[in-house]
Amino acid sequence: MRPAAAGACVAAAAGYAASVAAVRVRRQLRGGTLVALAAGGNGSHVFPALAIAQDLQRSGVQVVLLGEGPPSLESEVAQQSGLPLLATPSVQLRPPLRSAANLASVLRFPLCVACSAWALLRCAPDVLVGTGGRVEVPACLAAAALGIPLLLYEPNAKPGAANRALHWLACRTLLAYGSAAGELRFKERCQVVGPAVRSEVLAYAPPCDGGTAAQQQQQQEQCRRRQRCRARKSLGLPAGRGARVLLVLGGWRGCGYLNCALNNALPQLAGVPGLFVLWHTGAKQHRAYAEGYAASLPNVRCVPHLPDMGAALASADLVLSRAGAATVAELAACRTRALLMPSPATCEQQQEANARVLEERALRAVAQPPQVWRRLYGRWMWTSTASHPGCCRCCWRRREGG
Repeated sequence: MRPAAAGACVAAAAGYAASVAAVRVRRQLRGGTLVALAAGGNGSHVFPALAIAQDLQRSGVQVVLLGEGPPSLESEVAQQSGLPLLATPSVQLRPPLRSAANLASVLRFPLCVACSAWALLRCAPDVLVGTGGRVEVPACLAAAALGIPLLLYEPNAKPGAANRALHWLACRTLLAYGSAAGELRFKERCQVVGPAVRSEVLAYAPPCDGGTAAQQQQQQEQCRRRQRCRARKSLGLPAGRGARVLLVLGGWRGCGYLNCALNNALPQLAGVPGLFVLWHTGAKQHRAYAEGYAASLPNVRCVPHLPDMGAALASADLVLSRAGAATVAELAACRTRALLMPSPATCEQQQEANARVLEERALRAVAQPPQVWRRLYGRWMWTSTASHPGCCRCCWRRREGG
């Protein structure tokens, strides 16, 4: 080996050893525990990270968030919740992985790892928790290189590619649903902890007190009626006895196929007596739909964002949404009926697996082949289908005496 190359190797090794030592010293000198969360990309990864952060902060633990800078979702969530954000770049690899389109991302990936390592050196966390997404991979690799303990949290019923790839590096992999363990290699490192739900949504969740199943169901239904009335008043929605609210969740950026399906169904929905539609279009698609046919309907309100998701879910009689991890967890927590349309753009059928979770948890969802939009609304049943491949037709019925 040439002297210059040998010197460079020695300098790199010395720098690496100094970085690892610096992390250890800063952790020992800091008072209290600091947890870093790596999350980004979409709400399925960011909102579970926010729920974990809120729970840790209630326990007196310091939390810092690693994610992309503005105008990303994680930067907006960090600003609203007061979480410190360390901006780190990331890359997204699209299938097939060996395609030439991923070449630029592959070349940029070492820079992302280096930036994540620098961010971790600055905060020196006691542990790094990754919740999935493209931000997680470089952050977790940097944490492993610096000797920072790594925990993974999988919010989906089927683990994503990032968590499957990083599973062997993690001390423990926390799961929202036990079905996710089937596709992970080291089962002994997996632990089911349940879905992570934000505190503003849990504030509207019906209690699970003691008693028989029938008594619990009756208590939850009574609580839901009270919460629904309070939520509708806070959002300025119709709160009369015959009023019905359809909540449409188009996602943070805006879900094209879901927004298009609802827009096509507005002429039929406009004629349903007592029906009010609260349509969360997403920021990027809000103007296109808010200034369209929906603007002429008095019973349709289009909003780009929902600042209080808990109140929105509690106010709804039915929710039309995709089947992202955060959405499914929050629907289950609020016991809100839903018509789920799993995204066709999501690889590995994660949203289809998430939708099955609601079907298996006594929410009375029955999957049927997709049909043309139609609606049947009555006192005891609301059935709806969507003209999109992969959607679920969900039939909701009240139990006898419920």
